[in-house]
Amino acid sequence: MAKEIAESKRRPPSRIKVVGVGALLGAAWGAAMWGIFVATGKSANTGVLAYLMLSTAMIGGGVAAVFGVSDVRKRGDRVGPRMRKKK
Repeated sequence: MAKEIAESKRRPPSRIKVVGVGALLGAAWGAAMWGIFVATGKSANTGVLAYLMLSTAMIGGGVAAVFGVSDVRKRGDRVGPRMRKKK
């Protein structure tokens, strides 16, 4: 019971922070992939590093956004913008 109360009072993380962490994890994974390319002797210049980091950061941010939205829906918050004014 006390655990449920503590979890309900816990403030949810910022959506920007969730997407940012996803993008950072994606960029780190891109750098790791580049390191594997270099270690195996593949052609991996700084352009390849930038490409891998950028593309995996975008994927990581997108995945974090999708999971963040599903978490918001579970809590009952509104996901999209309100189109009509309240009466």
